[in-house]
Amino acid sequence: MNNREDEIWQSLLFRSTPTFAGEVAPPYGFITSTLAQLRGENRQQVEFERIGWRALLASLAALGVAAIVTLSVNFGDQGSDFEPGTRSVVQMENIQVS
Repeated sequence: MNNREDEIWQSLLFRSTPTFAGEVAPPYGFITSTLAQLRGENRQQVEFERIGWRALLASLAALGVAAIVTLSVNFGDQGSDFEPGTRSVVQMENIQVS
């Protein structure tokens, strides 16, 4: 490019700079922006607490289901031996000990 084209492009870029530049001053006043920030933090805290309670209740429900399944397996078969393999050993007549 020659020098004239460089000047044209630089002037175009200089004129379009305000279009792409961010705002220098915040759109709200200090009090309004502070209150908006506090309101956002409060909303975020409430959402975290709600998610935490849901997670806690879900884990307690899973623990309860696991406890019920464990108890039903352990106490559902009351007539059996303490160790299931001993019944077959006791029923065998000819066991060589040594």
